[in-house]
Formats: sequence, C-alpha cells, structure tokens
Amino acid sequence: MADDTADADDTADLPEEALAGAQDLRVAAVAAACTIALTLGLRYGLGREIPFVWRLVPLGPYFLSLFTSRLDLGGLDTPRTWSALTVAVTLVAFAYFGFVG
Repeated sequence: MADDTADADDTADLPEEALAGAQDLRVAAVAAACTIALTLGLRYGLGREIPFVWRLVPLGPYFLSLFTSRLDLGGLDTPRTWSALTVAVTLVAFAYFGFVG
C-alpha cells in the first residue's frame, strides 16, 4: 500500500539536475505560451502584422535565464521571476506593436 502521508510535490528525492531541468521547462512553457499569445493577439485581436523576429521577443528572457544560470543572482534566480519577466516583456511588446508602432 502506498504511503498516504507523502507530499505530491516532494522534490527532496530528485537530483539537482532534474530539478533544474524542471524549472527550465516551466520558464520555457511560459515563454512559448507568451510567444503564441503575442502573435495571435496582434494578428487576430488587433489586426496587426509584425515581422517574425519581433514575435519572438518573449523568448529573450528564457534564453537570458539559460545563459545566466551559472551566475549567482541570489533570490532573483527563480522560475517565478523569469516567468514574470517574460510576461512583462510580452505585455510591453503587445502594447508597443499594438498601439504605438
């Protein structure tokens, strides 16, 4: 019989590499969703067509998180922070290309 007292989110038994991979995957999922949302929101929501490269702007914070993973950023280096930065970049790009540009 399975232990009913075990937490569903027990990460203490996972190796550090697997935990880091799961955190990278969370940020990647947010970046992918923001990229799709930016493209669809501009094209079908506002009727704007922007160049392909600019539609990839939400992927920037994700790649930045990958390249800075070896730096000690303290409490700022969390998936939540990188995801929030990705959403903020997406909203700024949407506002710029949708209303200003």
